[in-house]
Amino acid sequence: MRLSPRLAKIVDLLILPTRVIDVGTDHGYLPIYLAENTSSNKIIASDYNKQPCQAALKHIQQAGVEDRVEVRQGSGLSVLDKDEVDQVVIAGMGSRTIIGILEDDYDLAQRLERLVLQPMAGSSSLRKWLVENNFKIVDETLVKEDDKLYQIIVAQPGKMEIKDDFVLEIGPVLLKNKDSLLEEYFTELKDQWQQIISKIADNSPDNQKIEILKRRIKRLEEIELKMER
Repeated sequence: MRLSPRLAKIVDLLILPTRVIDVGTDHGYLPIYLAENTSSNKIIASDYNKQPCQAALKHIQQAGVEDRVEVRQGSGLSVLDKDEVDQVVIAGMGSRTIIGILEDDYDLAQRLERLVLQPMAGSSSLRKWLVENNFKIVDETLVKEDDKLYQIIVAQPGKMEIKDDFVLEIGPVLLKNKDSLLEEYFTELKDQWQQIISKIADNSPDNQKIEILKRRIKRLEEIELKMER
């Protein structure tokens, strides 16, 4: 099983071997890879819908790892028993969906050793929720796939104090690690904010949001300059 760059990076962020669940497994590619390439002794592939579970099971059987990977249908972490796994992967969903999964089984999530989260959108709101709900961000990375940048956030239970909300929004560990894709990430952010400014200015040139976004662009440029020194 050969993984996409995004899934390969997720595997890199797991502590292996492990007991792990892949929530929203879709085709089951990540659990199959773990079964084929690691000695992980508990691998669960789960999805809320029946069709992805059936597709995952088919691929797992074709790979000959049905004795190593268990498929469960259900919502989020609700398919787990207490202390059944140590790590969780939740990838390919919006941040609101990921937050909902963690909220619905919060006590169980707080007992996990590591959460590898890959939101399709809304990374900043996910970081904010994690820090406000007794999780600390221990690693972050960017990965590019099909000309799109993805953010992967690794968290674990614990306290994390962030004094700068803007840094939390951008990614405190991304900045600390000086991720190799930061320049592209910054350019993407500034372009997004500039596009919003242009749209607002067409209809409401005096809108206060324009000045707020301009300050955000300036702040990001200051961070860039500081990192170059």
